[in-house]
Amino acid sequence: MSICTNCGIERSSVSNAKNRCRCIPKGFWDSPGAQEAAGRLDAGSLVRLLRSRSDLSQEAIGRLTGLSQSMVSQLESGRRDLKDVVKLRRFLNGLGAPSVTATPEQRETAESTRLLAHAAQVTMGAIDIDPTRWKGPKLPEAPLAVRRVTGTDIDHVETVTEALRAADYQLGGGACLDAIMAHLAYAHRLLRVAKPVNRCGLQLHRAVADLHNLAGWASFDVGHYRVAAEHLSLALEQAQYIEEPSLVANVLYRMGRLHLHRGHTVQSLRFLQLGQIAAQDSGCERTVALMCANAAWAYAVLGDSKRSMESLARAHDAFARAENVATPWVRFFHEADLDALTGVVNAALPGPSPRAYTVTTESLYRAVDARSPAMGRSQAFELTTLATAHILNGDPDQGVRIGHQAVTLARQVRSVRVIDRLAPLQQAARNYRSRGETAELAAEIATLRSS
Repeated sequence: MSICTNCGIERSSVSNAKNRCRCIPKGFWDSPGAQEAAGRLDAGSLVRLLRSRSDLSQEAIGRLTGLSQSMVSQLESGRRDLKDVVKLRRFLNGLGAPSVTATPEQRETAESTRLLAHAAQVTMGAIDIDPTRWKGPKLPEAPLAVRRVTGTDIDHVETVTEALRAADYQLGGGACLDAIMAHLAYAHRLLRVAKPVNRCGLQLHRAVADLHNLAGWASFDVGHYRVAAEHLSLALEQAQYIEEPSLVANVLYRMGRLHLHRGHTVQSLRFLQLGQIAAQDSGCERTVALMCANAAWAYAVLGDSKRSMESLARAHDAFARAENVATPWVRFFHEADLDALTGVVNAALPGPSPRAYTVTTESLYRAVDARSPAMGRSQAFELTTLATAHILNGDPDQGVRIGHQAVTLARQVRSVRVIDRLAPLQQAARNYRSRGETAELAAEIATLRSS
């Protein structure tokens, strides 16, 4: 008798081949059940099949796959799923499974998990940040070389960033992303020659961090999610490097919104919770209000009404204490934005509620009325949610009227996010019990979303 070096089971005949074990029944992976479970990347079904057809214990499967015995037990009982792509691949390789390609959704989940882990390490100061590996966009350099950085140079970077941020709010990321990237390339040329230890160097790092934050937001707005994550991750490192907690929180807010938009609500909440810690450290009540209001949205989408309302109440309390002066990256967050989020949060709460409908519509009407043409994208979001609420609550005439306004604005701004957010309105209009103007609105949105 000898011990299998792979799984630890006593066997008279074992194999020491890498990632192969004779304790796994011969032909196991040729069986239809195993092939089907592997195709679905269903680790739980594979554990149950393997346990029923072999002498492998949960501990042995854990040794083969790198999982704990308790995790294997939860997979076998169906209490847990193995969704992390890295762990799933290790699991399948450990059992000698044939090659299986992860689905786009699983790859996306793995990328999200890695981004969240990196964000947590940066925010908590658990990793060393190396400024030398920060890179800007690969664009042709201007003929005028930069030899020395002055305060005037930094003022120029900040002024142009503010103008580009205003264009993003009004016209959408698609209208200004190229200009943002060109400006970012210029700012990185300045960064290469700046001395990070002096006042100008620190101010320039702050300006470049803010600019990467804007680049990530604009990239997100046009649907370039991976590029957006890269810029935001870099902005987070830079903000932490210069010890600017309010900017750290703001970057995490944008990471949270990116994940919320893509349906990764649990990850979104984790980013926002990290941001709440940084916001508290910053002492900026406006930033605290921003983080709490967005966390309330995530809680509402997850169906946790109690925590959602508690977080929203904290947002209103913090905003009431906020001073008028704020850093550039959070200066946009006015009373209209808090009203808008209040409406969105109440609209997302589970189950129909007359009170939630009233708060939704009253809050969103206040937000829309307070908007200027300079906030076209925000107004498009608010009109879309308002129209959807009216249709879902039996007021199709008002919903259709406001819905057409939302569609008109959606055509004017260059924003994939605005188009995406029309989907619930399209569904509400299409499913309304009386077909007529609601059906026309649904068709108009369908045409816009497919163009």
